[in-house]
Amino acid sequence: MPAPLSMDLRTRIVAACDAGDSPADVAQTFSVTTRTVYKLLAVRRERGSLQPRSGQRGPKPKLQEHRDAILQAIRKAPGTTLEELRTQLKLPGCLATLWSALRRWGITLKKSRAGRRTAPARRPDPSSVVGHSGSRPHRARPAGVSR
Repeated sequence: MPAPLSMDLRTRIVAACDAGDSPADVAQTFSVTTRTVYKLLAVRRERGSLQPRSGQRGPKPKLQEHRDAILQAIRKAPGTTLEELRTQLKLPGCLATLWSALRRWGITLKKSRAGRRTAPARRPDPSSVVGHSGSRPHRARPAGVSR
């Protein structure tokens, strides 16, 4: 989201409208959209001030109230996986929510349990496939093409 317009620019835009200039002319003069001019006039009318809204907008982080319990559980058992942590503490949200919260707090955990590594998928040996003769399939060549 872009930063709010400076107070200086806001006051100059509204002052130009108060002086009798049309919102379209003011928008062109100050290199803003006409919609921005109308919004500034509405903000002044509704709030009596041109100050931008303060604070963080958007939803409250889901796991903020569980932060202390999460950090304490990690200190006790640093090798805990995200899934184990989520089920032990009965946390709301999915694993991605927990991962994002930990990342925001500067904490990293292992992704999976220690143990057997997964091997890359292998293709079956062509000779072991039923009905395979071991030779490449014959492809018909277009007429007039020789080898």
